[in-house]
Amino acid sequence: MDVSEKRPRHLCEDCQHDLCQSEYFEQNGLHGSDGSRNGDSNSPGSDVEDSPADIDTVLSAISGLSRQITHFSESLYQKLDSMDERFVSLEERISGLEEKRQSEPGTAETHPRKRRSHNAKLAEAVRRLHNAETNNSRYDPQQGMSSAHNHAVTTSLVQSLRTYPDFQRVESGVLISSCKTYFETIRRNFRYQQPHLAHKAASQKNSSKSRARRKRLLLARQSVLKAEELELWRGVTTELMSDEEDGELDGTFGWIVRRPSFRSEELGDLCTALQSRLDSTRKFNATYHQRLRFGPDSDRPPPSNYSADAAKRHFKPEALPVILE
Repeated sequence: MDVSEKRPRHLCEDCQHDLCQSEYFEQNGLHGSDGSRNGDSNSPGSDVEDSPADIDTVLSAISGLSRQITHFSESLYQKLDSMDERFVSLEERISGLEEKRQSEPGTAETHPRKRRSHNAKLAEAVRRLHNAETNNSRYDPQQGMSSAHNHAVTTSLVQSLRTYPDFQRVESGVLISSCKTYFETIRRNFRYQQPHLAHKAASQKNSSKSRARRKRLLLARQSVLKAEELELWRGVTTELMSDEEDGELDGTFGWIVRRPSFRSEELGDLCTALQSRLDSTRKFNATYHQRLRFGPDSDRPPPSNYSADAAKRHFKPEALPVILE
């Protein structure tokens, strides 16, 4: 625009004085009541009031969009749950790789590194040392076993274990394995404390409880076997024992027994005889809960593999597992 070009003059109709633009528009009625220019289709004051049909259309569109957002959110949460399960699986696989990488240099050639320690006394010592009030260095479940912090905790625990006379001659690999086992317990408990895994934590807890009860039942029945029953019993595992679930009958709390559906009739008869001997002993009755009644057969699947020598004696023909020679 040329700076020398002048704006057109607007003169007052009464006194012929120059008027500014706003005064000129006001004098000639070019401003609306809201201050906008009349005839300006883009001004707020010129909008035509929406009809009821237009409002219904807008509300219908908003409702449809809301349903789409709800459906998308549900689909997203399902995908997140699936991803979480995959992350848990990956953590377990990474944990195994970390365990191999954490082995001490030179020990692999002299002795194989043990993956898990089954020494109950050692496991209890690790737990007590880690949770002692005087111990200020504890595992962080949000970090991996190979992190600098958790590695320092393991080193400290191993050094403390070495001060015990019972563990001075224990191999370093066994001590580290015990520490790692306890770390995985801490990390698993932390993971199951998350709200989105509450149902899985409850399922895992019930499964562990049932497995422990079957193991206890197996050991108790073995203690009352007769010589002529050893051949049939040989090779029996905890999977062949009945599930004992918490229940109530006529105000009495105890266990509801659910037999495995795949157990052979011959083995079932032997288990019944052994249980009768146990029920007649004062020690067993004083130690274990009362078996109230038998419920429906357990829906637990048969084991994935079994001994070829014992499978035909212990399983129904239609429920034989994969045979291991």
